Amino acid sequence: MLKAKFLASACIVTLAASIGAQNAMAQEAAAPVADDAAPDGSEIIVTATLRKENLQKVPIAVTAVTGEALEKRGVTDLKSLDTVSPSFSLQSANSESGTAQLRIRGIGTSGNNIGLESAVGIFLDGVYLSRPGVALGDLVDVEQVEILRGPQGTLFGRNTSSGALNIRTLKPALDRVEGFANATYGNFDQYSVQMGASAPIITDQLAVRLSGAWRQRDGWLRDAAGDDNYNRDRYLVRGQLYWEPNADVSVRLIGDYSKSNENCCAPVIIREGRYVAAGLYTAVGLPANGGVAVSGPDAVHSRRAASTDPFIDDQRQWGLSGQLDWQFGNAALTAITSYRDYRSKTSSDSDATALNVLVGVTSPFNPAGRLPGYTDIKTFSQELRLAGSLLDDRFDYLVGAYFVDERIEQLQSFAFGPDTQAYFSTILKSLGVPGTNPARDIFAAGVDANGTYANNMFHQSSRNWSLFTNNTFHITDAIGFNFGLRYSNDRKRGSFEQMSASSNACSAVAANTPNLPASLRPLAPLIQSLTCFPLAAKVGAFANAPVEFDRVFKDEQLVYTGKLTAELGATTNSYVSFSRGYKAGGFNLDPTAAIGGASPAFKAEKVNAYELGIKSQLLDRALTVNLALFHQDFSDFQVLEFTGVQYLTFNVPKVKSSGAEMEFTARVSPEFTLSGGLTYTDARYPKDCGGATPPAQVATLCGQSVQNAPKWVTAMAADYSKDIGADLNFGINASVRMESDRRTAPQALLGVAAGTGTEGPTLNFIKGPNDIQDGNAKVNLRAGLGSQNGSWRVELWANNLFDVQTYGVVANTPLRGAGALPGPVNAGGASVSRIAFLQEPRTYGVTLRTKF
Repeated sequence: MLKAKFLASACIVTLAASIGAQNAMAQEAAAPVADDAAPDGSEIIVTATLRKENLQKVPIAVTAVTGEALEKRGVTDLKSLDTVSPSFSLQSANSESGTAQLRIRGIGTSGNNIGLESAVGIFLDGVYLSRPGVALGDLVDVEQVEILRGPQGTLFGRNTSSGALNIRTLKPALDRVEGFANATYGNFDQYSVQMGASAPIITDQLAVRLSGAWRQRDGWLRDAAGDDNYNRDRYLVRGQLYWEPNADVSVRLIGDYSKSNENCCAPVIIREGRYVAAGLYTAVGLPANGGVAVSGPDAVHSRRAASTDPFIDDQRQWGLSGQLDWQFGNAALTAITSYRDYRSKTSSDSDATALNVLVGVTSPFNPAGRLPGYTDIKTFSQELRLAGSLLDDRFDYLVGAYFVDERIEQLQSFAFGPDTQAYFSTILKSLGVPGTNPARDIFAAGVDANGTYANNMFHQSSRNWSLFTNNTFHITDAIGFNFGLRYSNDRKRGSFEQMSASSNACSAVAANTPNLPASLRPLAPLIQSLTCFPLAAKVGAFANAPVEFDRVFKDEQLVYTGKLTAELGATTNSYVSFSRGYKAGGFNLDPTAAIGGASPAFKAEKVNAYELGIKSQLLDRALTVNLALFHQDFSDFQVLEFTGVQYLTFNVPKVKSSGAEMEFTARVSPEFTLSGGLTYTDARYPKDCGGATPPAQVATLCGQSVQNAPKWVTAMAADYSKDIGADLNFGINASVRMESDRRTAPQALLGVAAGTGTEGPTLNFIKGPNDIQDGNAKVNLRAGLGSQNGSWRVELWANNLFDVQTYGVVANTPLRGAGALPGPVNAGGASVSRIAFLQEPRTYGVTLRTKF
């Protein structure tokens, strides 16, 4: 089946290729115009070094894609950028706002702990976006997106240990009125509109630009309540004012507002444990299916169904920024000031079943009876930089200073429902403990856990300032040396305060343990750890209860880079580089962070990166080929894992990523272009990743590949455009992304192993099946007909044409089953259930475009 999909994918691209090839045979190859180049065929200009430079001369592995190229490939947001670069990927789990995982060369930051910053920095018009969720809106009115690979800390302000996305929107045009509008209708009842217009107020001096997007779509997954999930209901508005009083001075002001009200992201049960077949849910008075009506392949492929209640993921944000550019003599001053205010509200059925296990509760901080999580992020930043040339343009310098102040407030709210203890009792029944609900009636002495709740508040204030420089000395006309430094100083204050909580059943289990029969006492720690579920437990209620904290974290880092560049010919450039990068440390903003006297802080993530690259243009510049070899050594790599019971944030001493990349653009004819890339990445936890005596959560990772880091990925595209008659133009764009197997689970299965003596069963980690997403190929196809001047166009399109269903993240189903316990029901970890978060199925539709 997989081979058939690969062959079909290849046929689509080959079909588009043959159309262009037939036309190209009789024509002379022209100068290269990549589908991500300027429309007039000029060289590709990037700002990857904070200067405008030719892409082929920048000593960085970077993919640059114009807004026009994004339209051709149907890229509407960051999630679909993986069709452009095989080295980039994005996955998300239970909420897009909190769990978006951006990866470059297999390395990113996993999980939904707001205390963790992304290893892939995102910069919008020069402004740092501190969390991926802030950047997940529509890409509208975009000039260019640059995907920079490897650490970029000496130039870009924050946390770029893996890479950076540099997104630039179109600025107002001073000399003309222009505009565009797009309208789309697609399956799942999708409606979307994008539009924008620019007009001068004072010709050649002052202009305004307004743009916006609105998207609405039904979900493609149904939850237990019959509601849509993974739907779309969002809009974005952006306004700009651009003033250029003379050729040396310009001021650009940007304001934007966006909002979404969506259901995302309910998981499906891809693997059910043995408790259903053994009748354990019936034995404790619950429905025979344990609240999971559909699981396995049926849930993933034929029905796309979750067993949960609705997931709510709403976002609202606004931002203001101003940029001053002042050219004086041979130097240029740039100042960027910004403020962003982001708020998300989430409500999730955290047990992932239709049972009332983890539910809402009415309390002073939760009057609606839901699970009202919310996150507020307020960020102010200021950047100053001065760039110029000295020594008859042989020395290009850049010096600057950067400051960012970020304030985070987050409420996490959890509660137990009426099915909680019966759910726990299935484990006890698998061990032969008598009674219908032994977790309540025996271990808790009849005290009901229904209504147990906790409202946990987290705050973090963060200030970072840095000084940086990046310079290039042109030793000869063909050889140059680039070197950069950044000193960065971080200060964070993180706190956890429990606003209100109740844990009567938890306390009852601890108090009743001495009264248990001797044969059951070894099981008491296990049942207490479940009944005192850390996210819904009162501070001080038991020995390992959540512990409030108010701590200060300070750190300073020096990052640097050195690059030697050499022109190997008129159209070939090479470079070799070393870069030291880092990602700031901080606090695990979770109720479990300070349990048992542990420090809630985690250390900064560091990386030493080595790269060798060659960029060339061949066949009279008709073929562009860029190659890069890379190796990255990470130390204190930051990992977040959800064990099924709690969130763990920790540092892994060693992680490595090695590989090779190739990107090409072939201008076969003026009408036909082939482009693509191939990446081999070996991102792994070495066998000695934890040192001599690693903790259990680190030890289970050693020797494994990094989550969602396939070894082989290719992204290919064929673009054909042909004028017909005097006014019409026909175009077709076909693209495919193919990837090999990847490990989707952040950790091994959480199981329960039988202990010895009075210690009883203990939690441990075991390897399990269903954690590998098989290799796959996804094809996008778009065909359009319109006027040659672009005044109108009609396009038919399909994304994931062959409806290949994959999943991005796999984890333990919270509180469902246990593995490695004595007896046939639990043997070998087979009783542990597994959830997965699916990726988008096939979508298709029609788009109408106009521009003036």
